[in-house]
Amino acid sequence: MDNGFYATLIADSQAHPGITVIEDARIRGGDATYLYSGTIQANNPDEVVANLKIKAYQTKEEDPAFGASHDSFDLSLTGIQTDTGFQLTGYSPSGREIKIEATKIANIDLYPL
Repeated sequence: MDNGFYATLIADSQAHPGITVIEDARIRGGDATYLYSGTIQANNPDEVVANLKIKAYQTKEEDPAFGASHDSFDLSLTGIQTDTGFQLTGYSPSGREIKIEATKIANIDLYPL
């Protein structure tokens, strides 16, 4: 995976866009409700694997993005690299399918792409 800053969005949800930082196979980020940290690795161009620990810092009864009211949970995602970033899919603790699209917006040192 390319190190850098990525704009992320959970597809088909009302969730707020987030920012993700990838640096040396570590992934960290957040949006208006959740923070996350974990690992991400591109095994080849056709397979990206991410394992995240998700923690809510704004509580809601039920979050439409994850379909659950969990304050903290683990999330495993798989997907592909794209020309502009990556796409990942996984399942929330409630079993809801989650699709995340990420677009690289800057290098880690903030120099142009």
